[in-house]
Amino acid sequence: MASPQSYRNLLICSVGNPGHKFAKSRHSIGHILLDLLIADHNRQLIRVHSPAFDGDLIEGVSCLNTDFLTQRIAMFKPSTYMNLSGTAIVNAWQWSQQRFGQSSRLVILHDELDLAVGKLKMKVGGSSKGHNGLKSIATYIAPGHVTKFGIGIGRPISRSPDIVADYVLSNIPPSDMAIITDRVYPQLWQMLADLEKGTKS
Repeated sequence: MASPQSYRNLLICSVGNPGHKFAKSRHSIGHILLDLLIADHNRQLIRVHSPAFDGDLIEGVSCLNTDFLTQRIAMFKPSTYMNLSGTAIVNAWQWSQQRFGQSSRLVILHDELDLAVGKLKMKVGGSSKGHNGLKSIATYIAPGHVTKFGIGIGRPISRSPDIVADYVLSNIPPSDMAIITDRVYPQLWQMLADLEKGTKS
């Protein structure tokens, strides 16, 4: 069992586009999974109010691990569009560093074209690979401080920018959503639990 000293305070942020129109789109899969995480923490989280936050920041007791039930966690959903994610997340990150100090760890949930539906990949640092949300975050926060979880949405056959844009902005098919909620979400929960516990770097 990990000791309390090895635990990290996660700030889990999602990137996507705001509003009902994009709520079920592939590009907003990070928001969708963050909403599931928030729902599964039930009443353990409370909203943090500040005019500095362009989005919803909540904080409370983490439910990721059951062997240390006083661990704090925070989650943040920007209300900006994808290509402005960094302007909102940097303020939440600064709050997290002040709140949790050296134990704070920034996590980003994002869609990943180069992964098939049902796949999930964790990566620390690295390039944005053309992802506008990650590119925006890298403008304000050094990539080495960011743990990214790429959530596979697959890629259309055509590489045409217009077709790819339509693809990521279209709604997730029910069959894909079932795979994401039944297979990817439990895997994400376990990987976040390991990251919080300090058994993943």
